[in-house]
Amino acid sequence: MANIAVICDREFFRPFDQRVYKEVITMKKAGHEVEIITPHDSNMMKEIEGIPVHCVTTNGPPVSTAYRLIKRAIAKDYDIYYCHEFDPLLYSLVLRWLKNKPIIWDCHEYLAPMKMELQGKLAYVFTKIAIAITAPKVHHIITVDNRLAKSLSKFGKVTVIPNYPSMKEFDIPLSKEKNEKPTALYVGSLTERRGIKIMLESIRKVREKQDVRLRVAGGFYDPKLEKWAKDFDQKHQLQVEWLGWVDYRALAPVVRDSDFGIFLNQPGPRYLKGLPTKIFEYMIMGLPVVSATGPLLDALINNNNIGITVDSTNSNDVALGIEKLLSKNSLSEIGEIGRKMVTESYCWEAKENKLLGIIDKLTS
Repeated sequence: MANIAVICDREFFRPFDQRVYKEVITMKKAGHEVEIITPHDSNMMKEIEGIPVHCVTTNGPPVSTAYRLIKRAIAKDYDIYYCHEFDPLLYSLVLRWLKNKPIIWDCHEYLAPMKMELQGKLAYVFTKIAIAITAPKVHHIITVDNRLAKSLSKFGKVTVIPNYPSMKEFDIPLSKEKNEKPTALYVGSLTERRGIKIMLESIRKVREKQDVRLRVAGGFYDPKLEKWAKDFDQKHQLQVEWLGWVDYRALAPVVRDSDFGIFLNQPGPRYLKGLPTKIFEYMIMGLPVVSATGPLLDALINNNNIGITVDSTNSNDVALGIEKLLSKNSLSEIGEIGRKMVTESYCWEAKENKLLGIIDKLTS
């Protein structure tokens, strides 16, 4: 069995990184010794389900955080370094030089477009160059969808392991009390590109005809956007239930107790090309979905009759989609189709052996 260091790009606990969590649980279940190394607001040792978590303070300039993470990573004789996202990919150059151990890079974002969106063109160019230099040096690349895998395949061996929900975390009874008013659910980050403005405007329009509620399990990164959203909620008396970030391990009842899920990402290089995790989280708890349109989304949702796809840039179209879904006789019957699909094909447990096979091959 292998000793594995899993190095996070961002804080593991806030918001809870459910992909890292699912991976380390899979590794531990297979008998590997796993430790997580993560940025944090202070230096401390934590533990999650028997797995040590080395928290490294982010106080000081960014280079100091990188130094502390690398120092922690080389303090023990690990057999594999499992690096998540961008910064740990850069650290892998140092780790390979100092330790000469196999390195896995897990890339689950379209990193260059993300940098363009959040930090501008200079960050975009730097990210593309850095990936081109560093990615060929790792021993295996893991990513979340075929399109991203194709773009990374020029750097080396790539395996796709979709970020499907874990049956373990969603294994609760589906029976629930009927909501007084139909309740829509959104799970995830709250940004304009993820459709929060369109979502609130759409709910406002639907409420002109019928009383529907919105439940939001996620957090803002932009204080100005948060103020705008909550002022809009109050001005139009939408009565939004703002839950903030919900721990992945506590998400199942929040999803189950809603009536349908919403996904309204806006078109762009990072969005609408693949199948987002939240769609499957809605499906696994028996919720039909109102989703942005996209080639894979249309095929999944419309072809299997598990909800409705809409133009996510148009609040009128989204509102009409919600009204159309609510006019159907049985949301629970629609949701059950999606739940069956996830339990058979779209759950983490159906794919986790790919990860274990890569680890075995690199340590044999």
